[in-house]
Amino acid sequence: MSANQMLTLAALGDVEVSIAVTFGASRCRVSDVLAFTEGTIVMLGARADAPVDVLVNGIAVASGDIVELDDGALAVEIRDVRAAGSEVENPA
Repeated sequence: MSANQMLTLAALGDVEVSIAVTFGASRCRVSDVLAFTEGTIVMLGARADAPVDVLVNGIAVASGDIVELDDGALAVEIRDVRAAGSEVENPA
C-alpha cells in the first residue's frame, strides 16, 4: 500500500457506514406480500445455524456466526473477511 493510499484510508477513518446482516432471502409474488398478516412465516432459504453475510453500505465484506451476548443482544462473530473486489452472488 502506497503512502497516498494510507493517507486516503486514514482520512476516511471517521466516516460512518451502514452495517447490515443478511440471514437469508427469498422471492415471492406481490400478492403474497399483500396477504401478510401477523404470524405469517416467510421462508428465508437458510438454516438457523448457517453463516450470515455482513454488508457494509450494501456490499458483502465478511461472513460470520450469530452470537448472543450476555445481555441478550445479538451480534455477529466474524469468521471470514472477503478480499476487496471479490464477487458475491446476490441471494435474492
